[in-house]
Amino acid sequence: MRSKARFRVVVAGRRWGKTQVSKISLVIQAAAKRNQLVWYVAPTYQMARDIMWDDLTASIPDKWIRTIYENRMVIYLINGSKIHLKGADKPDSLRGVGLNFVVIDEAQDIKEETWEMVLQPTLATTNGQAIFIGTPKSYNWLYHRYMLGKRGVMVEDARGKMVKNEWESWQFPTITSPFIPAREIVARRRDMDPKSFRQEFEASFEVMSGRVYYAFDRTLHVGKYPFNPKLPIYIGMDFNIDPMSAIVCQEQANGEIWVVDECVLYGSNVQEIADELVRRYYRYINQISLYPDPAGNNRNQGRGETSLDILREAGFKSIYFKRKHPAVQDRVNAVNRLFQTAEGTVRLRINDTCRRFIDSAEQTIYKENSSEVDKSQGKEHEMDAFGYLADFRHPMRKMTILGVSV
Repeated sequence: MRSKARFRVVVAGRRWGKTQVSKISLVIQAAAKRNQLVWYVAPTYQMARDIMWDDLTASIPDKWIRTIYENRMVIYLINGSKIHLKGADKPDSLRGVGLNFVVIDEAQDIKEETWEMVLQPTLATTNGQAIFIGTPKSYNWLYHRYMLGKRGVMVEDARGKMVKNEWESWQFPTITSPFIPAREIVARRRDMDPKSFRQEFEASFEVMSGRVYYAFDRTLHVGKYPFNPKLPIYIGMDFNIDPMSAIVCQEQANGEIWVVDECVLYGSNVQEIADELVRRYYRYINQISLYPDPAGNNRNQGRGETSLDILREAGFKSIYFKRKHPAVQDRVNAVNRLFQTAEGTVRLRINDTCRRFIDSAEQTIYKENSSEVDKSQGKEHEMDAFGYLADFRHPMRKMTILGVSV
């Protein structure tokens, strides 16, 4: 906050104190000079309200405030300055003003075009300043802005002349925050997969292109892990037509999850995969719990019933699913965490007969330079099926800080 750089980039781990930096910067900028137009921009309008509004209004002394419009999230100060809270989900509403200062929070989740084509031009006529605050999300545009601030104090311009660098950057892992108890860091290292932990808590930029299930290691996770008729049976299902996929799992007394069987049918339908599962496990049908793709609750136009109705008619009584699809990255992270946590614990083992599941774990990849799964090879379906089970039974924990270290 003491930096004189026009553009400042703060990359920090979760719960480090990014909101506090944002709030204090907004107040300082609005109060320091008269008639300043100051914005706080979050990925969505609702996020701006949830993250900042109450905390911001409570932190400004009453004697500084002239008027507050809560429905529009605008604060007018007695010195003529205005603080607005905005959402980047409607970029056209951000055009056509001359800003003196803007904080772009959770910048990794805002489109680069919103900065380049909408917000940056608003700073041109006022020579305004910006602070970018966020947590790494692959090597996206936040990373590139962060690197601009790492070039040094002086940089070479287009004419080859050395000029002062307008950018300055900082990187802070969560552990440097005085507000996070050490036990929380230890707990999250145990709960999260290595890459997610490094990204979310160590503020590390991680490569997202390449293998989606990078924590899978054939030599570590594959072996003889057979079906045990005495244990409950958990089946994750993906309703893609080509193929229909069901992954059969059992949880062991030591906490490990064994993938003991797979049912993968090409050019098939829900009725056929239900019949095949009944054929294989009819003796143990009362031990089975299904965790299907939430899309299975949609109406099947051909028969006038849902995919879940078909499963119930086949004799499956315990069916668990979420009302809507979990976020893909949450599902992926849940699976990677089972393969291996950041502290090295392995909970997922795969029977060597499950060849398609093993191939899916090894060959599901991201699109190049993207966090979007590449579906062109059709390798993702078996892992998707297991992912619905993993996300329901072993979801990524959301961290809630209940106290502070002193």
